[in-house]
Amino acid sequence: MDYDSKQVWKDIEKEYGISKRAYALKINFVTDPFKREIIFRDIGHSYYLASSGLSKPSVILAGGVIEELLRLYLIHKNITPSRNDFNAYIEACINHKLLKRGIFRLSDSVRCFRNLVHLGGEEDKRHTISIATAKGAVSAIFTISNDF
Repeated sequence: MDYDSKQVWKDIEKEYGISKRAYALKINFVTDPFKREIIFRDIGHSYYLASSGLSKPSVILAGGVIEELLRLYLIHKNITPSRNDFNAYIEACINHKLLKRGIFRLSDSVRCFRNLVHLGGEEDKRHTISIATAKGAVSAIFTISNDF
């Protein structure tokens, strides 16, 4: 299966019920056109990888998208996290009540799975990322964005 960005976004709309255009409106705080394009690209790639059975790179990309969205959302809200890392972005969102409780837990869950990028984190088969986890990470992008 060859990668086709337009088809991938049609598939995303069919599976998750959100079009690229509707998603663009949800992330209107991302004003830099280049960053927006990178976010759309990485969402498409993450979905494509998950759909192709390549779960680990899918989760890594989805986690990167969520991390960047949280970072940009905090900038938009004029909030400076204690550090520039995924965990600090989640903490800042919690401390400023920017995300519902379940949403920040979802963000943290994706962060934990994304950290399995380190080979030492995959200690046995239980720590290997499944396709279901990858699909969940892609879904988390849209779920988290509903709170922006």
